[in-house]
Amino acid sequence: MSATTIFARASGSGRAGVAVYRISGPAAGDLLVRLTGERGEPRYARRVLVRDDEGVIDDGLALWFPGPKSFTGEDIAELHLHGSLAVERRLTEALLTAGAIPAGPGAFTMRAFAEGKLDLTQAEGLADLLEAETILQHKQAMAQMRGALREAADGWRHDLIQAMAMLDAAVDFPDEEDVPGAIAEEARPAVERVQTSLSVVLNGSAKARRVQEGIRIAIIGPPNAGKSTLFNKIVDSERAIVSAEAGTTRDTISERLDIGGHLVTLIDTAGIRGDSASAIEREGIKRAEEAAAAADLRLIAWPSGEGPIPAWLSRLEADGDLRLATKADRGPEDAPGLSVSSEDASSLKALHDALVHRLDDMAAPGLAATERQRALLAAAQDLLDGFGGGATEPEVLSERLRAAARRLEELTGRIAPDDILDDIFSSFCIGK
Repeated sequence: MSATTIFARASGSGRAGVAVYRISGPAAGDLLVRLTGERGEPRYARRVLVRDDEGVIDDGLALWFPGPKSFTGEDIAELHLHGSLAVERRLTEALLTAGAIPAGPGAFTMRAFAEGKLDLTQAEGLADLLEAETILQHKQAMAQMRGALREAADGWRHDLIQAMAMLDAAVDFPDEEDVPGAIAEEARPAVERVQTSLSVVLNGSAKARRVQEGIRIAIIGPPNAGKSTLFNKIVDSERAIVSAEAGTTRDTISERLDIGGHLVTLIDTAGIRGDSASAIEREGIKRAEEAAAAADLRLIAWPSGEGPIPAWLSRLEADGDLRLATKADRGPEDAPGLSVSSEDASSLKALHDALVHRLDDMAAPGLAATERQRALLAAAQDLLDGFGGGATEPEVLSERLRAAARRLEELTGRIAPDDILDDIFSSFCIGK
């Protein structure tokens, strides 16, 4: 347990109806007595007058959470006061005078990790939950925070330890020619179970990452193809300038939104054409092509009635992109791609449904959402892929399993380098 006592405002900064202040550490109880007169019944809210040496700071609620039954595992006191900046300044001065120190980003969660209240994957899930904007991000973060990846990792580690025990036993029979090989075969089913399960998680990691980070969608096409009008319809806002004059859009415009539970960054781009253009239009085309290359999905807008999509535009396509026959109210019904008209609500609904279907294929909640998690699981899988690959010496096989188990220990934080911890917990807000 830390020797210092920390404090922070756990609710949002600025004026508010209610502000929550959290105090954690060995002096939390004494500070609560100093501020309110008593600690109170554990885990019961009580109305209090909070005082400093000059008088009453505020009239609010106090809660007392003695460790280890608290979020951090330490003694915690909480004060629920009015969200006044003057109250915050007075309370901060009182706590500093009493010897408490301001908490840095993620300090409370770091202490919870240090006290074994949660593992590293759960801490990452909590960080993702705080940042969640969509229902799918919430679902994925909640599963992580509640220990889904930790439970899976503990199961994999258990199987590997069992297999290692078999192989280590084989070392006791160095002169028995057939025993080591037989024991290695006995250990193989446990290793294969881990390999299969790891493969499932890793195969879904790209989709899990897109849930966490969001999906970039670029609308690309020639000038005057209705891209900006379509962009405005999808984001339900007049964000992009719309004009009958070709080349109105000269730069990219983006908007974050929720489409079918997926976090999406939709990008409107300058019109692209194959013939020469002015210097400023060429710059716009360059930026449009860069946006198309960086996007996870492209909507290829080509006006109905203009014939097939030309090679200079189709070269920007990738597998899974959606072709849109824009201005469908003006063109033939047999235009290539999904017919879309900004004046037809049913066609816009069809576009929305097609987008959701495509996004569902690209992103889905999973266990390994971060690059750190994916890298450690991939390293463990690589070590297991070499199990029994020509070598039957139990010492060699056992060491491969031991190394794979260490990667899983790094995943959950059993082994936790300081730089990794700093990187993870520094992403939290102050007060969490």
